[in-house]
Amino acid sequence: MNDGRVSSLLVLSRTDLETLLSPVDVVETLADAFRRYAAGLTTVPSRGVTPVTDDAVLFVMPAVVRPGHEADGAVGVKLVSVYPGNRARGHPTIQAAYVLMEVETGAPLALLEGTYVTALRTGATSALAARYLARPDAGRIACFGAGVQAAFQLRCLAAVLPITRVDLVARDPERADRFARLTAHDLGVPVTLRADARAAVRDADVITCATTSVSPVVFGSDVRAGAHVDAVGAFRPDAREVDTALVRRARVVVDTYAGAGEEAGDILIPLREGAIDHAHVAAELAELVTGAKPGRRSPDEVTLFKSVGFALEDLATARLAYHRARQRGIGTEVSL
Repeated sequence: MNDGRVSSLLVLSRTDLETLLSPVDVVETLADAFRRYAAGLTTVPSRGVTPVTDDAVLFVMPAVVRPGHEADGAVGVKLVSVYPGNRARGHPTIQAAYVLMEVETGAPLALLEGTYVTALRTGATSALAARYLARPDAGRIACFGAGVQAAFQLRCLAAVLPITRVDLVARDPERADRFARLTAHDLGVPVTLRADARAAVRDADVITCATTSVSPVVFGSDVRAGAHVDAVGAFRPDAREVDTALVRRARVVVDTYAGAGEEAGDILIPLREGAIDHAHVAAELAELVTGAKPGRRSPDEVTLFKSVGFALEDLATARLAYHRARQRGIGTEVSL
């Protein structure tokens, strides 16, 4: 029933979000969100997955944070499409929109450009994990992928690690060259295209994977003692970026047990092969953040963080952007 009130929606564009959010701020916001998740103050259903074509998919990702004694609650939902064929069309592989709502009434508060939110929160989640799993002196990174997400992985990892150089592994030389030049300027470190992917892995302290590959690009036999591997590209049970040998060798941490158990082919394929059991997954990220379980246990330990995405990350990032926008008078108000 319409009571005569006119509601309004704050629209935040990508340009607005670039002004409002930094990797460091989002890393800290996600740490708080995972603490609230561990405390049982959130409701995050499994994301809805709707196939669109043979290779394209639509995700629906709701999340709720209930009000606590130290912070307000929040509720929101992301619609995100993944179209691997978009690269050939000149469009992003991942496109999204986020709707943030008032927790008390359910009224819409804001519409955010969700592709930026997705890329930044994914990179920031990896950075949060790297804070616990990478060696504190990790400086040399091997990056698989030269797309939007790879750039955000590097930006966010650079916020928590003392990066000195990046070795880039990518399929398209022209795209990779452009990526290398922009990333070198952005991070202020050398970025070199490597033709020998396995040699790049052997030289790396951290290996980050943000590809559309469905088969391994990183092999356990190449990863040196003490290295940390960050895998965010594969999100289907039959797709993976790292091989079984790496999973068996590494201390494995996932963003959430539930998400990894449904979608992380990097973990599910070795499980189906009988190469590991469920106990091989040492922790989910919230357990590291709260101190319930340790992260890296020795300088020579190989660690693996596997992320498939978690709707709470989107909600926390969107909520941060919304409150900052209100404080600074940023965004476009639209009457509904």
